Amino acid sequence: MNIKTLSERLTALKESNVQVQKLVERLAAIDFQTGSIPLDDSDEGIVSELVAEILLVFKEQEDDLEFLKEEVIDLNPGRTEIEFAREKENLEIETQKAIEDLKTQIGTFRRAQLIAKRRLEAAQREERVILTKSFMEYEQTSIIAQSALSELNSKKESQKSVFLSKEEKEINASSDVTAALRRTHEMMSNELSRSQFAHETLQESTMALTQLAEKYSSLDTLLLTSKNLLGTLLKSQKSDTWYLETAFYVLLLTICWLVYRRLLHGPIFWLFLYPLRMFFKGWNGVLTKMGLNWF
Repeated sequence: MNIKTLSERLTALKESNVQVQKLVERLAAIDFQTGSIPLDDSDEGIVSELVAEILLVFKEQEDDLEFLKEEVIDLNPGRTEIEFAREKENLEIETQKAIEDLKTQIGTFRRAQLIAKRRLEAAQREERVILTKSFMEYEQTSIIAQSALSELNSKKESQKSVFLSKEEKEINASSDVTAALRRTHEMMSNELSRSQFAHETLQESTMALTQLAEKYSSLDTLLLTSKNLLGTLLKSQKSDTWYLETAFYVLLLTICWLVYRRLLHGPIFWLFLYPLRMFFKGWNGVLTKMGLNWF
């Protein structure tokens, strides 16, 4: 892979970094309108999708930048040494700058994530306050209306009681007691249903906040685990490359030794070593007979 191809890939990664920056700004600018947030997990859909998309882009950028960094280190010169060294140095600087920009974006993303979480919690608290206030206003209005109706009925009954007999008064009194008991029972049932609804709403909102906190913590754990796994893979790749190179050189040395022993040793011995050996033995014999030593 040449420098031009690596430069193009680095440019594409920078453009991707600009896009993810826009997504982070969008996450930080999310505004939850009061009255439009249900107190369950459905209000988190937009935030979860946006966070998942940003994390996916971050993971892809980390992988691509680590791979690009390794490729820049392993570049071989294809032109003059000076020009190649200058271009390689510039590419290494740009790659390191892109890695630093990515780390900055990750920090900005975490701050935006925290801001969105706080805004969501504040909107849910305000939603619960408004809901509780509306329940209280409805209850007060119902009590006032019932008291006014009771006073009106009592006035009418008092006016009628003047013209009624004793038995009719007793019958009307028992009917009034029965009606009052029924109204009391209905009021107690309504209050009980309202209190149950408020309690269930509070439990659902508490569970939603707990699940949201767990999801944010699990996302941070996933990001840290992915980073550690990437470092482990890079280390194992380097060790595997060293083992393969060592095995290749040992195999090459063995093949050279076999070729020498099978093909070259015989001809070299008979054509060069044996004639030299016979030559030295002959001269040694001649010099010995002449009373001289070779050395």
